[in-house]
Amino acid sequence: MRLLYLDPFAGVSGDMFVGALLDLGVDIEAIRRDVASVGLDGFEIRAAKVTRRGIVGTKFDVIDTATGRNVDELPAHNGRHHQHHHEHHHHGDGSIGQGRPKDEHRRLGEIRRIIGESSLAPDLAADVMAVFEILGRGEATVHGVGIEEVHFHEVGALDTIVDIVAAVSALHRLQVDEVVSAPVHVGSGTVRCAHGVLPVPTPATLEILRGAPVYSTDVTGELTTPTGAALLRRFCARFGPLPPLTVEAIGYGAGTRDIVIPNLLRATVMQG
Repeated sequence: MRLLYLDPFAGVSGDMFVGALLDLGVDIEAIRRDVASVGLDGFEIRAAKVTRRGIVGTKFDVIDTATGRNVDELPAHNGRHHQHHHEHHHHGDGSIGQGRPKDEHRRLGEIRRIIGESSLAPDLAADVMAVFEILGRGEATVHGVGIEEVHFHEVGALDTIVDIVAAVSALHRLQVDEVVSAPVHVGSGTVRCAHGVLPVPTPATLEILRGAPVYSTDVTGELTTPTGAALLRRFCARFGPLPPLTVEAIGYGAGTRDIVIPNLLRATVMQG
């Protein structure tokens, strides 16, 4: 059996998830092909080695081709997918493909249409939509609305679609039989978002992680994002300690901020 063990000791976001799998050796060109098959434009994906508190990992980025800038440039962010994200900065030419503004709030049906009209392999498309459904259910529960009425303030944006497609693509390419995660470090404090100031973990993140072991320390900030939580929820068979298997490969996916602990998601491929 081949198992992927995730250790979110500094939390997990979409870009940290992708970065960790790239660090394990997944081919970024294969991910580029899958992302391109969705038919969105105005961006490119890149990966680079970075150091976080003395440990080398891989940082996955979505770059706006109009400006050459990272779409994630707010210093308060750990990863990319925070609900307050798109109120605060510009996206260059304002296109997301199909002539739509990048920061337009989308409902689940619009995401479903984009993925359904893509040339993604059916098994990848199913997993991508499953992650969006988990995000939607989390938001719907918190806000007391139907899932089809949820406005994805951040989830409908270009960078989140790219991150989720890239994460699903990378995991499929890794070809493991099972995914297991350690307890999830969610962070502490508060975060400003579209709804005002929210506690960390945000209500949506905590709702998505219902039933999973989570914890906070004195490390402040939003370490685990809704997207990161949804990826764990979709793919993790269980949460628990490191299993007694043989270590085959180790990867680290870097978050954006420099914090008091190494801002990395560790991913270990194990055989047994």
